[in-house]
Amino acid sequence: MKILRAIGRFFAKIGRWIANTAWVQPLLIVGGIFAIIFSIPYIKRGIENLSNKVVDTEYDWYQSQALSLEENGQLDKLLGYLESYDPVRYPENSKKIKAEIKAEFGYTKFIISFVKKDCSNCKEAYEGYNNAISNGYVKDFKLFTVLVDKMDDAGKYLAQPIYAKHTGLFEELVEYFGECDDTSYPLYRNLLIKNKSQVVANMKENSSNLETASTSDKGLDTPLNLLVDLEKFDIGYYGCNGITQLFYNYVDFDLSGSTNAATKGMVVRDIWNYQNLFDPEMAE
Repeated sequence: MKILRAIGRFFAKIGRWIANTAWVQPLLIVGGIFAIIFSIPYIKRGIENLSNKVVDTEYDWYQSQALSLEENGQLDKLLGYLESYDPVRYPENSKKIKAEIKAEFGYTKFIISFVKKDCSNCKEAYEGYNNAISNGYVKDFKLFTVLVDKMDDAGKYLAQPIYAKHTGLFEELVEYFGECDDTSYPLYRNLLIKNKSQVVANMKENSSNLETASTSDKGLDTPLNLLVDLEKFDIGYYGCNGITQLFYNYVDFDLSGSTNAATKGMVVRDIWNYQNLFDPEMAE
């Protein structure tokens, strides 16, 4: 206690000296102003770093869901499974594939989302996924991501060779979904035509180039989303290779003029549960 009182008396003396010494006060004021001026760049940098950390929250979440991209890794295996999945023509083989997907990935229903860091639509889509999950709109929801901008030490995109290896799957998707029009196919019956046209046109263009594209070419626009639902597919639902829905950013769909997180969350719910705009039985 004596030490604390001594320290207190010392600072009190300094305070009285400053108060009674006229020339010190303006000097302290000017010094304080210069200190603030010189610290502005550091404050700005700190704010920018904090801002970048907040912005990267979405990408950090996508990274936590990412499939590995090495040869015979998770993406390679999963696309290979789906490429061979056809319960109508090959029921026994498809039953085996379904069991292997369940054993290796833990799910038979999930979204595969192709994303990248500098993609504003990917950040928008995250809001809906996060809202739907946190509010319990979706049950047993799972999303796997493909980080199309992830590169190796040589600067080559890791996912591109895997696209090339499974070009057949993308070509089948283009053929199947490309033949569906907005009046005959339930998935697109009440969705924006521009979205379906964008998906099909881009997939057609890119799938034809995936096999010969340079490994520096990402190959696919983002966010491309594939809803895999082996349970629905098994009971005669529409789809191709176990994929029942194919779309880019769902925010492009008609959200009645509202694009807040809650509305996006409800669209994710509808996509996952095949309801409202995504109800295959819904009339025009």
